[in-house]
Amino acid sequence: MSSEEKKLHNTTAASAIKEDGDVQIISSASSTSETNNSSNKSTSRESISTNSTGILRMRRKSSRASSGGSGDNPPMSNTESGRSASSPVDDARDPEQNRKVCMLRGAMIVTLLTATVAVATLVYLYVTRDEERNFQTQYQDSVSKVAEAFQYGIDTKHDAASTFSAIYTSIYGNIVQEVENQQPVWPNATLPFFAEKAKDLLKISNGRALSFNPIITQDVNRLEWEAHATESAWLLGDKSLIVPPPDLTWPNNRTVSFGIYSRDADRNVVYDPGFAPGSRYEDVLVPVWQIHPIKTNEKAVMFNLHSEKNRQRALDDMLEYEVPTLTAILQLVQDSETRPSSILFFPVFDNFETPEDFPVFDNVGMPIVNGTNVVGSISIVFSWDTLLQRILPNYIKGMICVLQSSTGQVYSYSVSGNDVTFLGEGDKHDPKYDKYKEVVQATLGNTAEQIGQVDYLITYTLVMYPSQTFENEYVTNRAGIYTAGVVLIFLCTSALFLLYDYLVEDRQQKTARFARQSANIVDAMFPAGFRERLYKSHQNNNNNNSGSKANSRRSSDNDTATVKASNRTNGENRSRSQSPSRRRSSTMGRKIVTLQIDKFMKGTRSAPKDHIPTNYSNGDDDKPIADLFLDTSIMFADIVGFTKWSTERSPNEVFTLLERLFWEFDELAAQHNVFKLGTIGDCYIAVTGIPNPIEDHASLLTQFSFAAREKVREVCAQLDAEGLDTLKLDMRFGIHSGAITAGILRGTKSRFELFGDTINTASRMESTSVGGKIQVSAETAELIKLDRRGKWLVKRDGMITAKGKGELQTYWAEPNPVGSRVSFSDEALDHLPDDNFNKLESQESDRYYQHEYDKQEEKEGLSADEKV
Repeated sequence: MSSEEKKLHNTTAASAIKEDGDVQIISSASSTSETNNSSNKSTSRESISTNSTGILRMRRKSSRASSGGSGDNPPMSNTESGRSASSPVDDARDPEQNRKVCMLRGAMIVTLLTATVAVATLVYLYVTRDEERNFQTQYQDSVSKVAEAFQYGIDTKHDAASTFSAIYTSIYGNIVQEVENQQPVWPNATLPFFAEKAKDLLKISNGRALSFNPIITQDVNRLEWEAHATESAWLLGDKSLIVPPPDLTWPNNRTVSFGIYSRDADRNVVYDPGFAPGSRYEDVLVPVWQIHPIKTNEKAVMFNLHSEKNRQRALDDMLEYEVPTLTAILQLVQDSETRPSSILFFPVFDNFETPEDFPVFDNVGMPIVNGTNVVGSISIVFSWDTLLQRILPNYIKGMICVLQSSTGQVYSYSVSGNDVTFLGEGDKHDPKYDKYKEVVQATLGNTAEQIGQVDYLITYTLVMYPSQTFENEYVTNRAGIYTAGVVLIFLCTSALFLLYDYLVEDRQQKTARFARQSANIVDAMFPAGFRERLYKSHQNNNNNNSGSKANSRRSSDNDTATVKASNRTNGENRSRSQSPSRRRSSTMGRKIVTLQIDKFMKGTRSAPKDHIPTNYSNGDDDKPIADLFLDTSIMFADIVGFTKWSTERSPNEVFTLLERLFWEFDELAAQHNVFKLGTIGDCYIAVTGIPNPIEDHASLLTQFSFAAREKVREVCAQLDAEGLDTLKLDMRFGIHSGAITAGILRGTKSRFELFGDTINTASRMESTSVGGKIQVSAETAELIKLDRRGKWLVKRDGMITAKGKGELQTYWAEPNPVGSRVSFSDEALDHLPDDNFNKLESQESDRYYQHEYDKQEEKEGLSADEKV
């Protein structure tokens, strides 16, 4: 038996010892017998198995002699009554122990069931509470975002209107006029370049329209202002307000010169009578004068805002309290569908309030009396849904916002991420979420501090609730799934326990039956006293053998380490007289490296920078994963005409060609057992013989090249039919065979690399090839001939000149070549006897591998002592 076979047998025996203590002596005896005397191993094993088992297992004490015996067993003498009563047979037949085992099984099952219920309940409660807590956290966070954004939207509109009001006062204020010794202009104020000043403020406020509306008194200044409006209409930015287009009819051809207008009960345009019934300021008119954007709003110019009830109340509040106000919810004429909107009115004053300690003087040094009156208003039209847009993250869905005004109007929205959906008039939230109600009150600047609580001002409240959609995002059936998973795990565990218990019980029953049979044999063979002494003697020998085995194992480990070291040394100093097949078998260390490389090629291994090995004193684990592969072939394939073609094509078309072509190559590589090394631009690189040696690696790579060339033509024809003009493209191939250093270059992005002159030569084979041709080197051709495929080869006319290589003789590879054959053809090989062919093949291969090995030794610079 060889050392490998012995090692395998000892390993098997050791496994048997660990698995079953009942056959300990059988395994040990069998192993010892086979090691010492292999010629009689069967007989020795059977003998020791029979005797040792009986000696080890039969320890029970029978009292059948004293009781007279029973059954078919003859009565035993009193001299046999000294045997121990603690044998496995008696244990197996002990009812008390069986009862205890059954009780233990029952307790275990009850424990498992109790644990299942307890853990499942805890998991369900934990997951449920966690989801509920997450739901409430997300809801409160969303409430904070919506409340903040809602108030921020009101504040930006208030600040924009306040800024624009200050612009009018700063230009046309009475103090300014007196300082410049001019008469007050109110209400005849028209701001030049209104649109340029208003557009940025309107954008900031996220409003739909911004306008200036002067305060006109019917019997005081109406006619004067209408005359001013007619003269200043050219500043409004719309010619149709001065000269109506000829294709328009009444009332669309109305101009500024028509005067202030309103609508009667039938919604007809009429000249405003100058009287607002029900208003606190019946003779006041508030016409729209300058507005941005003027497009789509030009017909609103000269419309009396004070003539409509929904706007009248807010204007009256502004005039009375001199504070900004909001109208009730309106439906604008521009909106075909329901879209709740409102108007913010901000008062324009004739003067700024100045502190009494800092009086203002006119141009002659007289103090100007300080006082403020509302002479106009800045209005910003907006829709309420804009205040709720772009607030919540996209994962928040179904938050219900109910808009309520102090006039009793109620409208509902659903907010999901950036989108706002109008649900309709009224409160549309689900009553089951009333406990999550959150309220935010909209405020207009410091209005409350200025005038306190009054009955007239219109206020707004936003009430927020979650919805079923919102809750479903966080409260899911995950608790039930986790609970079912826990129950399933426990049930499987219980089933495995019961199965294991059944198998153990069955095994014990079989062991007990075998022990009873052995006991009967031992009882018949040995008297009781001798049985005890023989058992004790065997027990002592067994203990001694255990110590010997431990020492033997330690010695065996040392021997194995010595053998491994010897194999590694022998592998590094291989004799030059070895055959190629011997070289390919390699040493134990090379097998390990090859397996590591193969594992890396199946899944890239990355290493942190701080794990880069700095020394190699700790064994093989930290050494570079690299090796020399003597029998490899490498192929370079490049698309002819690709550079010119790609410059005339879009990136999508270029990558369509490369992806489709190289995808086909990858499929072929998998079919031909070829390893794809990678691509460089339009160059495809493949190799055979790595990581696992392949006898016909050169022929295999050549066959792959044949198939790849056909795929090139097939793919180019398909893409040409799609309009990519690829018929003029072709591919050239170059193959060379030789030794390659391969390994894993470890780092943050570990990669598989090849090094060696073989790669350079293969690249030269490709660069000197011709489109549609497969050029192989002389070394590859020799290997193809040795594989009895010389009919593929056609010698290339003349020598080629390769960079760094000089002149080389190469061959064309064709599956069905036409032309002169190479000198070493299949026909010549077929006429050689097998022995001569094998001898010739061996000689050629030996010369080739010897040459490669010599080059490797010369490159490594091995000394004479190292070679020995």
